[in-house]
Amino acid sequence: MTDVLEKGISLRGVTKTYGSTVALAQLDLDLRPGEVLGVAGPNGAGKSTLVRMIAGEERPTLGTLTFDGRPWSPSVEWQAVAVVHQEPQLFPNLTVAENVMVGREASGTRRPKLGAADAAVMEALGIGDLRNRALEDCSLATQQRTEIARAVARAARVFLFDEPNSALTAKESDELFREIHQLADSGRIVVLITHRLEDLVEQCKRVAVVRDGRVRTILEGEALTEEGLARQLVVDATVTVATDTASGATRDPNAPPVFATRGWTLPGVFSDITLHGAPNEIVALMGVEGSGARELLRSLAGLEGCGGALTINGVAGTEAIDRFTAYVPATRQFSLYSNYTVGENLLVRLGRPEIAGAAFALRKRQMKTLAEDAVKRFMVKTGSITQPIRSLSGGNQQKVAIAQALNCSPKLLLLEEPTRGVDIHSKSEIYRLLETFAAEGNSVVMFCTEVLEIYEAAHRVHVVSEGRLSPPLAIADYDHVEQLATDITRLEGEQRGGAVAAAE
Repeated sequence: MTDVLEKGISLRGVTKTYGSTVALAQLDLDLRPGEVLGVAGPNGAGKSTLVRMIAGEERPTLGTLTFDGRPWSPSVEWQAVAVVHQEPQLFPNLTVAENVMVGREASGTRRPKLGAADAAVMEALGIGDLRNRALEDCSLATQQRTEIARAVARAARVFLFDEPNSALTAKESDELFREIHQLADSGRIVVLITHRLEDLVEQCKRVAVVRDGRVRTILEGEALTEEGLARQLVVDATVTVATDTASGATRDPNAPPVFATRGWTLPGVFSDITLHGAPNEIVALMGVEGSGARELLRSLAGLEGCGGALTINGVAGTEAIDRFTAYVPATRQFSLYSNYTVGENLLVRLGRPEIAGAAFALRKRQMKTLAEDAVKRFMVKTGSITQPIRSLSGGNQQKVAIAQALNCSPKLLLLEEPTRGVDIHSKSEIYRLLETFAAEGNSVVMFCTEVLEIYEAAHRVHVVSEGRLSPPLAIADYDHVEQLATDITRLEGEQRGGAVAAAE
């Protein structure tokens, strides 16, 4: 791939580094007008950096970008690119129509009026009747469609869709993809980045698989299948601690479960879920956004209002959740206090008996000892406990977020994507922390989007699709992560097929 495209965007030898971190490494890729190009890759592969590079938000450390054969100049041509983000980048205090028109307002003091072309786009995306509603009063699906409408209505030549239908229904997704193909058919460059292998296969002519900052292969034609993509996403992956984790502590099949659900239901998301976790066990839930997997994990932490029965450590209901669970969200900024020190963040979840005495006075000497012990126990690399939390690496910040939860001595630890955005060494240490915690007679439940993470960290996995829970797969039964990826993809297909048959 040496020649640049006369029409379209070419990336040649593009490298992007942030200090010692290499986000993109000699990446080559062509984006052609008139097609929908898919981009797939595990978390941390470089997909987001690639999007920012094409959008002109980042400049390469090395390498070149060309647009229609000439050097790409973000300062001149930034309006040629529209990005539709997974998390809508909108203004909640404006109406739906005003959000669609943001950036294209006329000068003067009068409020802009919706043009016929904008109105047609909104009607096509099913939000025409909501044009005068404040965005803050709209659902997430409507907000996402509003951002899509804003991108479509712009006179852009390049459209980057980053997980655009994660909050959309099947009907809404069909409408979105119809718009995407109309853009491509009109000669625009369209890129679809998603974890949904089914969407990549059905909507794209070519799919570039990105791993470790490089385009490792491009699948097209008969090679473009869900199974083929699943294998490519994990091939040659570096397995860190799979052997140690898979063995774990001895599990007594007759021991009562740490937690169990029966008839567990969140209307419109999942229903009648039966799930349990044994002592010394790490359970993974896998599913794309919108499958119900993330919501199922959050429900075990009491963050979703569910019907049915839940018991933890022999106690039922909300009392069990309050006493025996600890939850770590996917975004560590939601767990950490950026203005606190490392030590303060480690102790922030502890109750009064551990850190306060009479009249609620803090036991500073006790707190210092507890924080220093936690740094050692949880392998946090820091100069001192008084160091600002924001000065730590991403991996060490994540270890502090998990340490916060473990310091509460829960019986059930709940984590969303526990190693998203951390380096390989930190991943290994985090998996070791989880295995040690489970081996003390506790249970761990993780929501994962990566097969490799499941292979490295879990003892069994359930696939969630269309709100349905698959039978479990035992990780110890697999000698190779590629075969696990194939079976997970098969289960996802069976779950989708079952949902369609039930609907009919």
